[in-house]
Amino acid sequence: MTLRIIWFFILIDVIIGEFQDARKNCGKNDIHFEKVLGLKPSDRNVPLLLYKPDTNATTPITTQCLEKCQSNKECQSFVIYFNISICYWFRNAITGTEELELDSDTAWFIKICLKAPNCEKLWIFERVPGATLVGSETKALPSLTRLECQQSCLNERQFDCKSAKFKINSNYGPSDDIKGTCILSNIDRHVMPAAYRASTYDDEYFENQCSKAENEDEDEFCTYEEYDNATLGHSDLFFQNQTKDSCKSLCEKTQIFNCRGYSVVERKRSFDCYLHSEDSKVHGPRLVQNNFQGRYFEKAPCLNISITCSETYMTVEYTPDMNFLGRMYMEGYSENLECFAKGHGTETVALKLPIISEQCGIIKAIAPDNRTLLAGTMILQFNPLVQTQGDRIIRVGCIYGNDSKVLLGTGITITTAPSHVSPLINSTALAASPVIEMLVLDAETQKEVSSTQIGQELELIIEFKQADGSLDIWAGHLVAMTEHNDESIILLDDRGCPTNINIFPALTKIATNDSIKLVAKFQAFKFSSSPIVRFSVIVQFCPENCPPVDCGNNVQSFGRKQREVQTRAVHTIDGTKVTNVNRSEFEKDRTVMKMPLEFIMIVRNPGVNSERLVLGDGKILVAGYDFISNEVCLDYSLFIGLIITWVLIQIIFITCCIILVRRYKKYYEHESLTQSLEQLNKNFGIGFSNLDGRRVHWADNGDYT
Repeated sequence: MTLRIIWFFILIDVIIGEFQDARKNCGKNDIHFEKVLGLKPSDRNVPLLLYKPDTNATTPITTQCLEKCQSNKECQSFVIYFNISICYWFRNAITGTEELELDSDTAWFIKICLKAPNCEKLWIFERVPGATLVGSETKALPSLTRLECQQSCLNERQFDCKSAKFKINSNYGPSDDIKGTCILSNIDRHVMPAAYRASTYDDEYFENQCSKAENEDEDEFCTYEEYDNATLGHSDLFFQNQTKDSCKSLCEKTQIFNCRGYSVVERKRSFDCYLHSEDSKVHGPRLVQNNFQGRYFEKAPCLNISITCSETYMTVEYTPDMNFLGRMYMEGYSENLECFAKGHGTETVALKLPIISEQCGIIKAIAPDNRTLLAGTMILQFNPLVQTQGDRIIRVGCIYGNDSKVLLGTGITITTAPSHVSPLINSTALAASPVIEMLVLDAETQKEVSSTQIGQELELIIEFKQADGSLDIWAGHLVAMTEHNDESIILLDDRGCPTNINIFPALTKIATNDSIKLVAKFQAFKFSSSPIVRFSVIVQFCPENCPPVDCGNNVQSFGRKQREVQTRAVHTIDGTKVTNVNRSEFEKDRTVMKMPLEFIMIVRNPGVNSERLVLGDGKILVAGYDFISNEVCLDYSLFIGLIITWVLIQIIFITCCIILVRRYKKYYEHESLTQSLEQLNKNFGIGFSNLDGRRVHWADNGDYT
C-alpha cells in the first residue's frame, strides 16, 4: 500500500510538470534559465532547500544548483546565496513587487521558454532591474513582453544583438505578460562600461549570453584589470592546485557561461582558482572583497592605442571607435599642459610626453643588462570634466636597449576606493516650519554615505517635509565641483534637465503624506584633480504643485522656467546647514522662493593595477624579467639594486668611521707624548726651543766644553 502511494505522488508530480510545460507550450529543448541580478523573492514565497555542499566551506555551487532545478519539473526558479553557498527553489512563479526584495549577495535563476538552438550556455540572458545602457538604441520594438523582447534579440539577423533595454509600461513584476518598449543594441555594458548606469525600476537591462561576439571574437577583450589583495564575491566554478596562468586559461576556455574574470588565492605551493560570470560593473565596487592572499583579474575590452618612442619624446596615440570628447592625461598631472590632450570626436588623440626631463610622472629604471625603462601611468577619461567607473588606467612606457628600442603599451584597468567625509545635513529645530534637506544615500543599504568610491551606486535625495502639504518643490542648476571650485560640471540646468544623462539622470518625484522627495540614481564620480566632490543645487517652491518639464528624448524632470524669486539665506550652526521655509512670507507675496543646498563627499580611486605590459607591436611583456625569454624584469631589479646600494652606503659609512677613529687615536697619542716631553724638560729648566739652536760638545781626551 505504501509503495502504491509513493508511485501515485511520483505520477502526480510528473503530470503536474508536464502540464506546466504544456501550458507554456514549450518543448523540452526550449526550457532555459534567465539570471536576475540584485533581486530575489522574499521568504514569504516559501523557499525549499535545493542544494547545500557537504562541507562548510563557501565553494561555488552554481552548476550544481542549475542541474538540480533543471531536473526538477516543479522548480520554477531558485536563488543562490553566494556568501553562504546554499540555494533554495520555488515551486510557484513569483509575481508582484511585494514578493521581491533587493539583495546583491544573491542571483535569482528563472526558467523561461526561448528558442536558442545554437546556444549551450547554462543561462541565456542576464537581467538587471533598475539599470540601463545609455545611448545604445540600435533598434526599437514597441509593446512587447519580456520574453518577446528576449526572443527578438536572439532572432535578430541584421546585427549582433548583444543586449536589450526594456522599459516597463505597467507596474513592475517578473511575470511574462508585462509589456514595455524593447530596444535592441549591438553593444553591452562590457564594451561600453561608461554608458551603463543605475536607473529606476521601470527600466531593465538584458544581456544576451549567446551573442556571436561573445563566442567568436576573441580580440574584443584582450586584457585584464588586476585588483591586488582582493577577490570577487560571486564565484561560479572552483579549481584547486592551479597557477595564475592556468586559472586564466580555464577562464578563457570556459563554454558553459561567459567568464568575465577570475580570482586566484595563494596557498602553500599553488593557487585556488575561482571563475566568475559577473564583474564589478554589475553591483559596483562593493562586489570586490578584500583578501590579502588573493588577486582578482577582470576582463576589459581592447583600446586602439599605439606608442612610438624617440630619444626625447614618447607619443601615445588613441584612435576612438566612436565619438570621444574626453581627455588623456598622466596621473597626477591633469592640469599640466604638456601632460594631457583633449579628444575631438573620432579624430586620433595624440599625447606627446617629454622623457628627457622625466616630467609628467615618468619614472626611470635600469635593468641588470643595461636596458632602461621610462614609463608612467596614463588615464583615459571619457568625460571632459569628471572621472567615472568606465575610465581606464593605462601603463605606458618605452624600453631602451643596447641595440634597439622596445615599445611598451599596457594592460588596462578601472578606478575607485572610499574615504571618510562629514556630509552637510540640512535640518531644523523649528517644528512649525517646513524642512528641506539634501543627502546622498547608498543605493543598496539606503544609509547616508560618509565616504564612497568611483562607480558606487548612489541616490541623491532632496526631501521637503511639511505638515499640511500646501507647497511643492522642484530643483535645478545642480552643479558638482571641487572643494575650491577649481573644476565644475553642471548636472542639471536651470530648468532641471540633465546635461549629460551618462553622468546624472533627471530627478523623479516621490510624494507621501508628510514629505516630497526628488530622487536621482547615479554612479559616483570624481574630478581628476581632487577627490572632493561638492554638490550645489537651487531648490524652488511652488504653491500646491510644480509641473514636470519636458527635457526631450522622453525625459521628464521636476523643474520649470525660473521667475523673479525671493532669496533666503542658508544659516549654518556648528557646521551643520539649516534651512527653513517661512510660509507666512511665502504666502504673503505668492512668489517662488529659491534656496541653495549643498552636500560634500569624498570619492577616491582603488588600489587597482594593470596586470601586464604590452609591447608596441602587440606582444605582451609581463612585469618581471626572464633572461631566458629576454623579458625585462624592472621591478625586481630595481628592488635588488636599492638593497645593494643601501648595503654599499652602509659599508662605506662604517669604513670611513673606522679610518677617522684610527687617525684621531694616532693624533691623540702623538699629542699626548709631545705634551709629556715638554713637561719633563720644563722640570729640568730646559725646553725644546733651547735645544734646537745650541751645539753641545762633550768632554774628550781631557778637553772641557
